[in-house]
Amino acid sequence: MPEELTTAQERLTLAAAHWHTSEDTPDLWLKARITLMLTEQEAARAQKYQDAIREVTLQLAQEHERRERFRQAVFGTPDATRIWWLDRHLDDLDSLNWKVFKEKILPLVGAADDIQSKAERIAQTILYVWEKLGDNPGQHARFITTVRTVLDQMGWDDAISWLAPDNPSDADSPVSVCGDGGEPRPVSEAGSAQ
Repeated sequence: MPEELTTAQERLTLAAAHWHTSEDTPDLWLKARITLMLTEQEAARAQKYQDAIREVTLQLAQEHERRERFRQAVFGTPDATRIWWLDRHLDDLDSLNWKVFKEKILPLVGAADDIQSKAERIAQTILYVWEKLGDNPGQHARFITTVRTVLDQMGWDDAISWLAPDNPSDADSPVSVCGDGGEPRPVSEAGSAQ
């Protein structure tokens, strides 16, 4: 390699540049300047090798830059990612799988403030809770009471309106509504609280 040749020559020049003597002939002092050269074939081969390394390095840098631009353009915002996903499936909309998108692609998005994704996660959590409650009106009443308590303690009274029960006089519910206008309480607490 030409750069290795230059390094070797500099080291030899530095070692031979000062006056020194040989062990065999202590009266003889030497100082030298050394020049190393590659043969024409070796220089051509070294240049070819350097050109190949430079080409591979350039290809890697271009690929890295292409991927970085793709990441910024496609995965910069959730909306851009959704458009990219839709664009990829325009020819075959039947193959458009939003579940795969949500599970595999959307987590790659760098935006932490994706309102739509957050809303979808919250909706999925509420749906999960609602399915766990099943058809048991007592479970529904207990859940609504718990949510009302949390909203009340947070000071979010304006959010309580959506919790209005469809049938407040449900006799099957193990929740007792106090006559003094207080919040509903489970039956086990209602007897001792009055």
